[in-house]
Formats: sequence, structure tokens, C-alpha cells
Amino acid sequence: MEKIAPTEFVMRALECVYHLSCFCCCVCERQLRKGDEFVLKEGQLLCKSDYEKEKDLLSSGSPDDSDSVKSDDEDGDIKPGKCHGSQGKGSDDGKDPRRPKRPRTILTTQQRRAFKASFEVSSKPCRKVRETLAAETGLSVRVVQVWFQNQRAKMKKLARRHQQQQEQQNSQRLGQELSALMWLLVTRQRSCPAAWKG
Repeated sequence: MEKIAPTEFVMRALECVYHLSCFCCCVCERQLRKGDEFVLKEGQLLCKSDYEKEKDLLSSGSPDDSDSVKSDDEDGDIKPGKCHGSQGKGSDDGKDPRRPKRPRTILTTQQRRAFKASFEVSSKPCRKVRETLAAETGLSVRVVQVWFQNQRAKMKKLARRHQQQQEQQNSQRLGQELSALMWLLVTRQRSCPAAWKG
């Protein structure tokens, strides 16, 4: 394993970091770029076409395989944000280990900008808008739909975090005001003890 200098450009897939030249399909050795769909399988990168060839080979394999559970990948839909690379650790998420890995979609800057611009108009666009975005960006409608779902979840998380910070600040401010009030009462009691005896 080669070391990566801090000044080098890298590509990431889950917790794996690659030199730009090493970020390629392990089957066809095609260099993967930002925006390419790929699968991280047991620490190995596969481009979308090689992944689909492998998936087709597995599904048309031995007759014994016909009894296996049909994965919901077999409709050819690619779900972004769900790269199940296991890096050889085995499947510990409780899912069927025979199930093919879903490719992860890496958006280009242009695609991301188009999605963000549309998100500012509506965080939950109608089907027609999603179809238009898909056509403009060259991605599937499902990829667009999942991006919007993920973005809404992200915004909700950020809003929740902001609210917690506000509540924490208010609590601290209240504590400081209470401390100041107590200090004031104590100093007045010391300076004028007769007034407190009643």
C-alpha cells in the first residue's frame, strides 16, 4: 500500500482513499472520474458496466441460484448514497451476503448546482420537476429523488442541531442571569443586614 502525500489529490469511496491513478475499475482498469457510477466490493472498485455484467452472470448462473432471493437491484435502478463496500470484513449489517452491491453515484459540480437551485425553489419537487432535472443532468429519476430525500434529511438534521444550540445558549444565559441575581442578593444582604431581619 502506497502512502499518500498530504498535497496529492485523492478520490474517496466510503472510508477508502485512493490516488487518482488508482481510482479505477479492477476489471477493465478504466479510470473512474467524478460523476461515474461505481461499486466498492470487498475493497475493489467496479465500474457500472462491469458491475452489471457481473450481476447478469450471477443471475444467469447455476440453476441453484434461481431459488435465491431476488434482489431489488435487478430492475437496473441505481440508488445513490448506498455503497455497501465491505473491505473484506464480510456483511455485518444483517443483509443477504449474496445480494449484489448497489453502485454509488458521484455527482458532478454542475449536477449538484442544478439540484441545489431546484431545492431552493422547492425541497419536495413534483414528479415533472424531478423528470426534467433527470433529463437535464443525465441521471435517472430515482437518483434525483434520492438526492432530494437525502438533502431534506440533512436540512432537518441541521435545523435540529441549530435548535439544540439555541436552547443550550438560552440555558447558559439564564444560568448566568440567575447567578448574577443571587450575587446581588447576597451582597445587599451583607451591606444591609438589618433590612433582612425584618
